[in-house]
Amino acid sequence: MIKYRLACHPATPSSLVSQLTATISELTGDSIQLSYQVTGDLNRLLIPKQQTPNASDNLWQHTCFEFFIAQAEGENYYEFNFSPSTLWAAYAFDSYRVRREWAINEAPSININQTQNHYQLDAVINLADLPLVNKKEACLIGLTAVVETQQNEHSYWALKHPETQPNFHHRDGYILYSTLA
Repeated sequence: MIKYRLACHPATPSSLVSQLTATISELTGDSIQLSYQVTGDLNRLLIPKQQTPNASDNLWQHTCFEFFIAQAEGENYYEFNFSPSTLWAAYAFDSYRVRREWAINEAPSININQTQNHYQLDAVINLADLPLVNKKEACLIGLTAVVETQQNEHSYWALKHPETQPNFHHRDGYILYSTLA
């Protein structure tokens, strides 16, 4: 298990979130478990209400946690979005922002745990749904989040921010990860 502290993009500062971290760990060799933790003034954040888990688009327009994974070599990659509502999205790309047809076989599982000042979203992805990722080779990952306030202001969080505006698809914002095997 590896825990990462996400950084807020300087163009979208947030005084309501004191810390946002993400943890990634392999469960059984067949799955990846992700955990996102937000600490701060949760009463002033806009956290979508839980619904029946289902696939949905445009989740990034509100509070949402995201995961990107790609082989270190090549241009293709996957993107997953996890909403606190338990809605989710999964996309495949042939190259930078060029989507390809792809359907996930097993929906990610999403669990929520919240206290007054701490919010946690856990998600599990089946590695069999990622045929373009060879778990025996190093891969690139991006751990990101969008946090919306009650005033509809957004802050963008990532491992690294390579551009002057938030861009979660930019590979320079990913890190090398080599422990899937």
